[in-house]
Amino acid sequence: MVDATDLALLATFVQTVVITLTLLVFIFQFRSQETAIKESSYQNLLGRYNEYIMSGRDADDAMLARLFAPDERFTPDELSEIRRLMIAYGIIEEAYELYKKGWIDEETWDQWGGWLKAISKHPRFAMLHVSTAGMFDKDFQDHVSRLIGSNPPPRPEK
Repeated sequence: MVDATDLALLATFVQTVVITLTLLVFIFQFRSQETAIKESSYQNLLGRYNEYIMSGRDADDAMLARLFAPDERFTPDELSEIRRLMIAYGIIEEAYELYKKGWIDEETWDQWGGWLKAISKHPRFAMLHVSTAGMFDKDFQDHVSRLIGSNPPPRPEK
């Protein structure tokens, strides 16, 4: 037979378990919210960077060209090509990061990887890649280095 003390102990135990579980849920929600805020902040940063690059004027294109190849002279069309390659490079880096995190699937990454392979054949792509060393994610730049080298790159690790 169950007396009042046993019921009180059982109620206290259940209450303690419920409160503990509630706290754990709040902790996990807070952590996931914090991660989402960080990711959103970084994505906003990348968006602003791409807007900056895409809003380029002739003077900006010339500045980029001097950064990448200070001894070369470029036509306006060549400057525009370099800027567009840089935009593509940055966008593909974002896709690479999302693939590594598991946020896009392998089939989707293969499509982005196909675009990367196509633009890597551009005559100025290798210059852009070397000139931007350290400006992009190291794993991505290593992946691109393998791509433009003699060995095909392995799939990025998630």
